[in-house]
Amino acid sequence: MAKMLLVLLDDDAYFADMLSAYIRSSEYAERFSLRVFTAAEEGFRFVEETREPFIMMVHESWMPLPDSAYRVKTGCIVLISDSMRAGGLLEYPVLFKFQPLNHLLSGVAVHYNEYRKDAPLRGRRGARTLAVYSAVGGSGKTVTAVHLARQLAFHGEKVLCLPLERLPSKAWFAEDRDGESETFSQMLYYAKTNPDILAAKMEQLKRRHPELKFDYVPPSSHPKEMVEMESADLQRILQGAAASGIYDWIILDLDSFPSPVTLKGLQEADHIFWLVLDDCIHLQKTAELFASWKGEDNHKDMLSIDKIAFWLNKSTGHALNDFSKYGITLQGELPYVPEWKAVAHVERMVSAAFTASMVQELLREKGEAGPDERSGKETEITQKNSREHGLRKHIIG
Repeated sequence: MAKMLLVLLDDDAYFADMLSAYIRSSEYAERFSLRVFTAAEEGFRFVEETREPFIMMVHESWMPLPDSAYRVKTGCIVLISDSMRAGGLLEYPVLFKFQPLNHLLSGVAVHYNEYRKDAPLRGRRGARTLAVYSAVGGSGKTVTAVHLARQLAFHGEKVLCLPLERLPSKAWFAEDRDGESETFSQMLYYAKTNPDILAAKMEQLKRRHPELKFDYVPPSSHPKEMVEMESADLQRILQGAAASGIYDWIILDLDSFPSPVTLKGLQEADHIFWLVLDDCIHLQKTAELFASWKGEDNHKDMLSIDKIAFWLNKSTGHALNDFSKYGITLQGELPYVPEWKAVAHVERMVSAAFTASMVQELLREKGEAGPDERSGKETEITQKNSREHGLRKHIIG
């Protein structure tokens, strides 16, 4: 759908300027245009006379509203407050004004989508799904998935990372806030009971990694929940994330065990980055699993040569094994980093170069700009991220 008009009624001109600047420089520029009114008479006149659909975001100090204000054209009303509190007035939610602006706008979008289920607010991006997989645990799936998400986000792509291991590597994701440990459970609940609203709920379920700048759904805190998760659940989750229209890439960090969920992730993926190690036992297990799947008709789509790329991880530059002996043709190599053998904090494992060749391959296939243009784009994105961070710090003090 076209951009939704967001009408801010608040006499705080400083906040209005900050919100306007943030929307222009963020992903929300694709979904919102903003009109600001700091004078009640002018603002209510606009609300009464405009024929364009809009969302009204009004400061609680302007209550009670005139009767004309309640006749919002195919939109909704959201109240903002200077104090942090939950709840709302009747059907109107009250959002804390001085929270991070991406959280504030996410709350507005969630309420609108729940209020207008017939015409939800969506982005206009078409998501591709990338699965990171290995037949053997400990091959570096999570570190690769996280680096891919980080690098793609650095290139201006909008990325959602879904950790789907039975025992996920939680250290890679930001520390849980209250209630966040149940976010994955909420997503799974909607997938099972009401998948039609998953696209609308993605705004509420996603989190933005504070340092690495990609979106993710916090990993499940319940191993039994991952065991009981069904392939149809993952399919609905992927459909909901894609239908939100806010992502270019959905990255799946899959479990090595070939469960129904893992198999569904591989089937649904547009690209599979399959990690292998220069180890004869690892390669033997990989070859046996691959051969067993090749003999099953229901795995033919999953094993399409066009979407599987084998990548050697922990490469020292001198391979000991003949990969062709195991039916493996390598797409590329990821370096062995000795410093990562033992770490106390995952932040020390972040490397701008680790998955650079993988990302270049993905962007080349997508038709991204050449190296010189990408370099300029990286500088522009870095500057934009710095501006956004400064604005958020400035607003919340």
